[in-house]
Amino acid sequence: MKKNVFFFLLCTFAMTGMVSAQNRGDIQLKATEMNNVTISQDRLPSDGSWFSYVGDYSSPQIIGIGMPFNWGYMFPAELMNEYKGCSFTQFGFFDAGEDQFATTYTVNIYVGGDAAPETLVSTQQFEITGTVGGVVTFTLDTPVEIDGSQNIWLTFYHDGSIQYPAPAVADVGNPNSRWLGIDGYGWMDVASVSSVAYSWLAWIYVDGYDWIGESNESVSVYPNPTTNNVNIVAPGINHVTVTNILGQVVYDSHAEGNMTTLDMSSYQAGVYTVRVKTENGESVKLISKQ
Repeated sequence: MKKNVFFFLLCTFAMTGMVSAQNRGDIQLKATEMNNVTISQDRLPSDGSWFSYVGDYSSPQIIGIGMPFNWGYMFPAELMNEYKGCSFTQFGFFDAGEDQFATTYTVNIYVGGDAAPETLVSTQQFEITGTVGGVVTFTLDTPVEIDGSQNIWLTFYHDGSIQYPAPAVADVGNPNSRWLGIDGYGWMDVASVSSVAYSWLAWIYVDGYDWIGESNESVSVYPNPTTNNVNIVAPGINHVTVTNILGQVVYDSHAEGNMTTLDMSSYQAGVYTVRVKTENGESVKLISKQ
């Protein structure tokens, strides 16, 4: 049985025009801000595992720098090791629902590299129509197998033909959510260029992951997504471990009984792995923290 994880996705908004610009040297980031946002959960399929560094989409923006550039995520090997033998098979991208944002992009996936992508393993062009007003999913022409030993980069490229190509939100605090690549400048952290940092809006789908131990149905974790407390319900809970998207343990505690409550109010927005050990075995859940 595959994992289920739900993300809140943006459906509609109104543009308010350019609201910010920052620069370092010749690089200048410009951003539009979007208002009147409505929320939906129906854009990504619920079966399987969708990864994103962003858990709160309440302040979407679209970024431009006036030249061609690359942007995206790096998923560290520590996180990918749990998904060894699985594959990236789809990706999600934000369609702003405005004609001015209709354009062609290139998605590139690389393996290896700590400060810049290393080996290109999948590339393809895709079109955004400017009509959806939400998230669009695409199937990768070349699926990417996860070997669990290398960092994996999900990146996007635009040729600069429109002013604002890159969807983003306010910085979620994870450097791997805000990589920027520009010919002649190399790859860098957006926070090193802009006094106001951004985290990119992107999603990648992991196919082929099976639950370990007991069946997923015997363990309930809710609400998901959450902003504060998460209830974990299962027969004979004895231990709960939570790791962030970097693979770092942020909670590890003994538990007793058939229910325990986890306070996530102080956690940064993002996706967390919750590993629940019970009298029947072990199960894993993904929780989206807003």
